[in-house]
Amino acid sequence: MVKKVEEIRGSVNSLIRTLDVGEIAVIPTSRELVAVIDQKFEMPVQLQRWYAVFSRGDHVYAVADIDGRRISLQRYVLKLEHPERSYDELKHVSFANKQSLDCRLCNLEYRIGRQSVMLNRRPKKGTSSRYKGVIKSLTSNGGFKWRTQIRGNFGTMSIGTYDDEQWAATVYDAAAYLVFGGSGHYNFPETCPNVDALEIARVRIERFSLMKKRKQETID
Repeated sequence: MVKKVEEIRGSVNSLIRTLDVGEIAVIPTSRELVAVIDQKFEMPVQLQRWYAVFSRGDHVYAVADIDGRRISLQRYVLKLEHPERSYDELKHVSFANKQSLDCRLCNLEYRIGRQSVMLNRRPKKGTSSRYKGVIKSLTSNGGFKWRTQIRGNFGTMSIGTYDDEQWAATVYDAAAYLVFGGSGHYNFPETCPNVDALEIARVRIERFSLMKKRKQETID
């Protein structure tokens, strides 16, 4: 992990040296790492405390606890730029240069086009959702929600039930990333795993693994 942090620190510092210091702001995070944003966002961003959070050691994101939610820096920046949008609308964000601590607007790709394709494509045959790993589930009051599940050699694992179909698909992608890594099949293959979804999936996977272990111990 120490080596990975050093690599990321060197990569970000190299990037900063190529940029116009009059147009950017450097934001400190934990682990002695920094993120880069447009200078116009410096004041509100500096009011938050930012943490460097790793996902499987491959990606690192700057996140902060804002209004009771953990929000990534890229989503926070997009929210500042588009105050009319909710955080829930700003989930599928990727980085043009693959540097996840470079949160300048020019580097953030909010893939509205990709989402539109996913939302308008035909549902997969034999399922109730247009997304992989998502199933329409009826509720006791006659409504419905979207259940996320993932299959593997461990069987079928539930990753929760959600009001929003697209968010359920995002959680599936996070679970697939944690379970299968690069060999997984994703609903949004062009985006990095969502930080909030990764945390949800991680907790669910740990809970499933613990229950399976206890069940095996009971059998033994």
